[in-house]
Amino acid sequence: MPFFLKAHERILLMDSERTDPKSSSNFLGKVDQKNIGESPARKNTRMPAAEFPNRYSIRDIGGEKVLSCIEAPNLTVQIKFGLSVSAATMNKSSPGTIYLDGVAQNGPFLDNARQIYNFDHHEGCVRAFTLSTCEQALVMLKKGFDLRGREWRIIANDPDLDTVLAIWLLLNHIRISEQESIREHILFPLIRLEGAIDSLGLELKTLTALPPAQINQSQRIIDYLRSTEVRLKKDGKWGEQIDFIAYVADILHDIDQIMYEPHKFGKLLGIEELARVNLPDNRVAVVVQSDMGIYEIEPLLKKIYGSSIGLAILRRTPTAYTLRQIDPFLRGSLEDVYEKLNFLDPAVKCRTRDRWGGSSDIGGSPRDQGTKLTPEEIAKGCREAFQKYSFVQQTLQFFLVTVSAVGALAAAELFSGAHWHPGKWFNAPSLNTIVFDPYVQFSIALIFFTTIILAVVSHRRLWQFGIISPVGKNWWFILPAAILAAFAGGAWAPVEHPSYRIPDISRLLLSGMLLPFASEYLFRGVLHGILAQKSKIQSCSSKFFISWPNVGTALLYAVFLTLLPFFQNETFNPFSITLRHGSIYVAAFFFSIFLGVVRERSHSFFSSYLIHLMAVFSVIFLPDLFIYATHVFHLSWPKIPF
Repeated sequence: MPFFLKAHERILLMDSERTDPKSSSNFLGKVDQKNIGESPARKNTRMPAAEFPNRYSIRDIGGEKVLSCIEAPNLTVQIKFGLSVSAATMNKSSPGTIYLDGVAQNGPFLDNARQIYNFDHHEGCVRAFTLSTCEQALVMLKKGFDLRGREWRIIANDPDLDTVLAIWLLLNHIRISEQESIREHILFPLIRLEGAIDSLGLELKTLTALPPAQINQSQRIIDYLRSTEVRLKKDGKWGEQIDFIAYVADILHDIDQIMYEPHKFGKLLGIEELARVNLPDNRVAVVVQSDMGIYEIEPLLKKIYGSSIGLAILRRTPTAYTLRQIDPFLRGSLEDVYEKLNFLDPAVKCRTRDRWGGSSDIGGSPRDQGTKLTPEEIAKGCREAFQKYSFVQQTLQFFLVTVSAVGALAAAELFSGAHWHPGKWFNAPSLNTIVFDPYVQFSIALIFFTTIILAVVSHRRLWQFGIISPVGKNWWFILPAAILAAFAGGAWAPVEHPSYRIPDISRLLLSGMLLPFASEYLFRGVLHGILAQKSKIQSCSSKFFISWPNVGTALLYAVFLTLLPFFQNETFNPFSITLRHGSIYVAAFFFSIFLGVVRERSHSFFSSYLIHLMAVFSVIFLPDLFIYATHVFHLSWPKIPF
């Protein structure tokens, strides 16, 4: 029968032992306190089970149940009955792995560089000469084994008392290292006696050289803690059908009640870790939950994580968080974090006044509506805010963006040239006369393939790709500069002079609207959004600067505009490119930079499209409008009486 189905039997057994004067639960009151260094006044000070806090919880991570302690949230315990890994597999384990008592088929092993450990006395050693698993764990902790700097995974395969004691020691490493509220005069003899029994057998337990009273006391504790294990093994029920995680959690709670002095236990380090990421310089950012305030938990976080704690995010409610920069020397500031979280948060979308913000060392989530980010997304945003990408990483990202751009443009050209039959698709032959212009065909096809790329990369966060209504007004001052760059050749304009006949002007207007939209949708929308995932960009309230996504998309747009006339020319020859095309490239680059500033300041590619459209129509119609105005002036000037 599974262990959890017989939990009530275990509780009844423990209750009967506590009330039985001969039971092991009353060992503290029966041993001569003078012999173990405890005064009679401290008799029976053990906190009742109902009052002593249960610090152990069972969580589900990736579909697997793990055990953790609220005072060591960076440690998780996995128990897989019968698990065995080879020495080669152990050596290839991820950093921060601790194997216990027979899981790894290897002798005791310490790799401090990769932080892989095997506390064992089965394989690859002389068992009689080797400390037991719990003794190895205790020696490591007393020698200064620091578990606070990273995440650790503890793996066990058979939770006998030797293994359970090792787990308890590792999960309680903070209090053991600081000798805080621990009954060391009970803990150390217990570990020594259990180690001797596990390695040498009961008949040699006197080799521990402990006083008889101490041996008797420790033996009663061992019998008490092993009572359920012995009963299950006797009944033949010790195996895979038992919920060993729940079993170990109960035993750990029992050990707490034995090893801690309640009046010295102090305030529980009750912090639940929700997410954790690494920051530069061996620092970490943690998202935690607690009923205390951010300043109250700061010293506790330093105790749990040591000097590695750099940034703390406290979840007060499911939608309210407080950020605190604990390490003032981080390579970055909370301002970078605010900007990144505002970029990621669906509740903010980089645009509302109700946003992430605060001072340089403490801040929080939007106050009115809160945040829609999960703890994992907040932690990821903090990591990206402090992460500095190398030139190689940015080059690789730019290469992928270039491939996407070339793919979309090539597919649009191929589709519009060989497979463009809108009249047949919609059974409307008149459509062919409306959209027969090659630029119209190319624009519609480019919009289609750009949408496919957007669907793949956006993950429904369209505001990060500029698909949102514009905000602010300070981007309008870019319009004159954009028009000048367009006249210099930075924007597309028809080669032929417009005839102003209705069919020609309608075709011109259609292509003049669609091609700028398609180019802005691709370059300032999708490609800019991809590059912005790992780079800092402007916002409506930030200082003016030229961002890398702006420069990257400008480089690609300039190539696109330079080669655009050749897209419809089947006899394209690379040697036909002249110096004039170089001047077009430079003009297109600066034109794109201006549009990128508009897109970033307004948070929308629709605003950059509007500026682009006005620049194109200025190039097309302003010269004729100026000529017409001049002609009218010359005709009307002589008739003006003075």
